[in-house]
Amino acid sequence: MPFLSGVLLTLAVLLGGAALLVALDDPPSAAGGDPGSTAPGSTAPGSTAPGSTAPGSGEPSSPAAVPSDPPGGSPAVGATVTGWLPDALPEDTDLVASAAVRDELAAQGVPADRLRPAEDGVPGGTLLAVVGPAPAGSRVLARFDRPGDGSELLVVDPAPGEPTTEELDGRRALVAALLANPTTGATGPTADVLSRADVDRRLLSLLAALAARDGIGIGSFPALTGEQGSAVPARRVVLSALGGAPVPGDPAATDRLVTWLEAQLPPFAPDEVQVTDDGVLVAFRYVPDPDAVVTAATR
Repeated sequence: MPFLSGVLLTLAVLLGGAALLVALDDPPSAAGGDPGSTAPGSTAPGSTAPGSTAPGSGEPSSPAAVPSDPPGGSPAVGATVTGWLPDALPEDTDLVASAAVRDELAAQGVPADRLRPAEDGVPGGTLLAVVGPAPAGSRVLARFDRPGDGSELLVVDPAPGEPTTEELDGRRALVAALLANPTTGATGPTADVLSRADVDRRLLSLLAALAARDGIGIGSFPALTGEQGSAVPARRVVLSALGGAPVPGDPAATDRLVTWLEAQLPPFAPDEVQVTDDGVLVAFRYVPDPDAVVTAATR
C-alpha cells in the first residue's frame, strides 16, 4: 500500500522518530468480551465519565451539550470561569487578577488557592483574568459575560508561545498527510479547522497517527463554553469512526480506540477520553506552546 506507507513515513519524520505514539497493532482489548463492555477508564456509550463535567455547567454531560459558536464569538450566556476552569487548564495553572476580580471569581466558586494577586506581577505559567480589553500581546483564551453592565471578564495568556516557522511547517505537513488520506473522514467546519492547521500539535499528532494506521472519522472540534471565537488552536475532538467502523456504534472499535488513547505517553496522552453518544471525546488542557512541547519531546 504505497500511499499508506508514505503517510507513515511522513509521520515518522515529522515526529522525529520518537516512539511516543504507542503502536495501534494488537493493543489489549476487550473486544472478545461482552459487546456492551468498555475499556478501563471509559464509559458506556451515551453515559459520562465519573467526575467529568460539561464545559461551563459543572454538571455531567457529553460533547453534544456543547453549544455552537455564538455569533461573533460572543460569550455564551451563563458561562462562568468556575465551570470552564477544570476542563480548560492543568490543575497547577493559576489565575492572576486584581483584588476586585479575585473577589468576583471567588464569589463564583473559583478556589482561593488558584487565585493570585495581580499586584505581585504575573509569574510564568499563570494566566490573567481581566475586565475590559485584553493587554497588548496577550492571547484571549475565554470570555465570560458579567451580569448587569454588559461587560466581559477575559482569561488571557499574557505571554503565549508561538510556533517557529519549522514547527508551523510541520503542523501543515501533518494536516496535508491527514487530509490526503482517503480514509480520513472530515467535512464542513471540521475540515476547515484542519485545512487551517488550527489544531493543537499534541492532538494533531494523535489524529495523524490514527489516520495513517487505520483511518479515522473526525466528527467535530467542540470548543469549551466560553472559548468560542478565541484564537486558541483546537485541542478537543470527537472521533466518530476507526478503520471504517462507527464509534461508539461498534463496541470492538470503540474499545480498541479508547485503549490506544489511554496508552499514550506524554505529551500525547490526552487529559480526557470519554465515550459519548456522538463518538469518543479526546481533550487536552491548555498549554501556552504545544508545538514547543512536542518539539522538545521528539528531539
